[in-house]
Amino acid sequence: MVLKSASIKTDLPPIIEIRNLSKIFSGQVAVNQIDLKIYRGEFFSILGGSGSGKTTVLRMLAGFEMPTQGKILLEGVDMAGVPPYQRPINTMFQSYALFPHMNVMQNIAFGLKQDKHSKAEVLARTEAVLKLVQMEKYAKRKPHQLSGGQQQRVALARCLAKQPKVLLLDEPLSALDKKLREQMQFELVDIQEKTGITFVMVTHDQAEAMTMSTRIGVMNNGSLEQIGTPSEVYEYPQSRFTADFIGTTNMFESRATFEGDHDMVMISEQADCQFWVDRSLDVVEGQTVWCAIRPEKMTVSKKPPQDYNAEKPENCIRGAIKDIAYLGGVSTYHVQMTNGKIVKATDFNVERDAEHPTWGDTVYLSWETSSIMVLTS
Repeated sequence: MVLKSASIKTDLPPIIEIRNLSKIFSGQVAVNQIDLKIYRGEFFSILGGSGSGKTTVLRMLAGFEMPTQGKILLEGVDMAGVPPYQRPINTMFQSYALFPHMNVMQNIAFGLKQDKHSKAEVLARTEAVLKLVQMEKYAKRKPHQLSGGQQQRVALARCLAKQPKVLLLDEPLSALDKKLREQMQFELVDIQEKTGITFVMVTHDQAEAMTMSTRIGVMNNGSLEQIGTPSEVYEYPQSRFTADFIGTTNMFESRATFEGDHDMVMISEQADCQFWVDRSLDVVEGQTVWCAIRPEKMTVSKKPPQDYNAEKPENCIRGAIKDIAYLGGVSTYHVQMTNGKIVKATDFNVERDAEHPTWGDTVYLSWETSSIMVLTS
């Protein structure tokens, strides 16, 4: 979804602006002074673990919780004191909350009837969203006669029928099995692009956020650690938390030093090697940093690199294969160093009958200087 972000007009005023937002429950800080701008037409995801504050932010956007301090502006209008039913925002709940005694058509039409729309408009909007979510032939069925994926489509259609300016999604795919969840990820994105409605999704699933989002806000302990496109938060994390939370990362405590006029070196006893970095960094001599390498950035080989120096290895780790996770297209090797630290490296299984390293083999893990992520916090 990274390419889609290019179409988001960040030079225009945001549709949602959050300023210095905090929420405190019984003396405990759930959300801590966050600032955030979400633009029209975005599929923005708030990603975080349990207790990170992501759902509290969503509830404050919806109007179900009032901020302890700060402001939420929708198209420049302060939402303070505006009840949920008066906000041009709809929420799709994790449980879907369909009325069991109503059929699909009636469930979708319910909110429109509550808003006193004419019969003709109720029918037109209901039929339009039924078509959009591909549920026309199930219009007369009750919720218990539908699969989980079909119920999710109905819940989505009910929200879209009211034509909100913003649609909030609370862990919308968590109740679905793996294959259906992957299918619905792309369907939700397709529907969002067709309608042009701004979607704000809360999720703990990194892969889900990476697949669906134009941008991601990573939350930790009530604060926003980083905001960026999926590629930005993955390739250029700004903290150890983000680097470790998004995907898989090998991280090594190191010490910054300098060689010559231009090269910067991170010496790591933990990795038993030197990390040579091909760019300038805002660090000082002797500063503690953390060098992080993604598993797929590592090359796995039974032979050392040509320029390998056993006394002073550079951008290369030696170890023995302890475990192998074969996943069809790729294999993940768990390589144990002499100090006991486990390093993960991924290799693509391109050839069917190729000879790959196996359990107990000594291997060398090497990487390009551009693959090193240097983190200071």
